[in-house]
Amino acid sequence: MYKRMAGKKKTKTKTKRPMSEWNKFVMKVKENNPEKKFGEVLKMAGKMKRQGVQMAEYINNKTMKAAKKIRNSTTAVVKKVHKTGKKMAKKTKRKSKTSKKR
Repeated sequence: MYKRMAGKKKTKTKTKRPMSEWNKFVMKVKENNPEKKFGEVLKMAGKMKRQGVQMAEYINNKTMKAAKKIRNSTTAVVKKVHKTGKKMAKKTKRKSKTSKKR
């Protein structure tokens, strides 16, 4: 638990504990409301907890929504790139055909 430094005093090293469900929940609420002060976010989170919002369920739901958004945006980008690639391939075919005819 204690480390000895060369000629210095002993320093205590701490191991990090995993974050509790409450901390994760508050962080998620803060992430969704970045304009609010932390005190207001804590009040909101407390109110949500009293109303019966399950913290783990809330976090999982938000995580699933974020993953879905990312998945949808990546598929849209891939489709767009694929479409642009097809257009460019078509243009190069046209250019090569016209140059062969001449």
